[in-house]
Amino acid sequence: MVKDLQIKIGAVSISVEGDAQLGSWEIPAAYRPFIVKSGKTDITLRSHKGIPDTIIGERVFDCPPIWTLYRHNGTSIIRILDDLSGLERILVFPSHLKKADLYFAEKAGRFADPFYGPSMELLMVNYLAQSGGAIIHSCGIAWNKRGILFVGEPGAGKSTLARLWAAESGVEVLSDDRIIILKKGDLFWMYGTPWHGDAPYASPRGVRLERVFFLRHGQKNRVKELKGVHPVLHLLTCSFPPYWDPDGMAFTLDLFTDLAAHVPCQELTFRPDRSALELVKKITE
Repeated sequence: MVKDLQIKIGAVSISVEGDAQLGSWEIPAAYRPFIVKSGKTDITLRSHKGIPDTIIGERVFDCPPIWTLYRHNGTSIIRILDDLSGLERILVFPSHLKKADLYFAEKAGRFADPFYGPSMELLMVNYLAQSGGAIIHSCGIAWNKRGILFVGEPGAGKSTLARLWAAESGVEVLSDDRIIILKKGDLFWMYGTPWHGDAPYASPRGVRLERVFFLRHGQKNRVKELKGVHPVLHLLTCSFPPYWDPDGMAFTLDLFTDLAAHVPCQELTFRPDRSALELVKKITE
C-alpha cells in the first residue's frame, strides 16, 4: 500500500500524491512496470478526499456515460463516473497542465484510487495534445529493435495478434490495446502503456516506429499499400484525439499526416494464426 509514487508512461513522468485524509491505495499490476525512481516530473497529480461544491463550469464535451468535460476561466474540469454513487471523481487542471488535482467522493472508500477508471488516461490525452504525441488503439511490438504497430478498433484482432507475437523469440509485446506515439526530432517512437485489452501486456519500453499495419480479418493473409489521406483517417478513427481542443486537434492532424508521410502504412488482412506473423516478418526484414 502506498500514498505517493512516480510513474513514467510514454516518456511522460507523473508524480502521484495523496492527501492525509485519503489513505493508501494499491498499485494495479499493469502500472507496476511503469514505476520509476524520483526525478524530473512533467505532471504532478494530487489526490484529495471530498469534492468541493465550488467546482463548476461550462459544459464543453460529453463522453456518456463515463465522463463530461467542463471549462471555467481556462481550467478544465472533468467529471468522471458521475452517475455511479461512490465512484464519482473530478479531474481538474489548468491549461498548461503541469499540475492536476483529482477529487474523490467522501464515500469512495477503496475506490479513492487514482488508477481506477479513466482519470490517468484522460490526463495523458490532454497532456500529449500539447507535447507532441497521441494514444492509438493498437497492438505494438518490438522485434529486432523494430517497432511495429497494428492498429484497429475493438474486435479487429489486436489481442489475438499480441498472443501470437508473445510466443515468438526476440519479440516484446508493449501493449495489446493502447500505444503512445511521440515524435522526437525527425523520428517517430512508440511506447507501451498500462491500458491493456484482453491480453495482459503492459511494457514501459519505447522503440522507434518502423511500420504501421491497419488490421482487417480475412480468409487469406495479404497486404495493401495505403497512401494519401487514408492512413491519416484510419489513425484518427482509432485514436483518442482531443475533439474539445481546436489547437490539440490541429496538432493531432499534423502529427498523423507527418507520420503517414514518413512511416510505411499498410492494410493487413490476416488469418488469426502464425502465418500472418510470417508475412509481417517477410515484409519488415
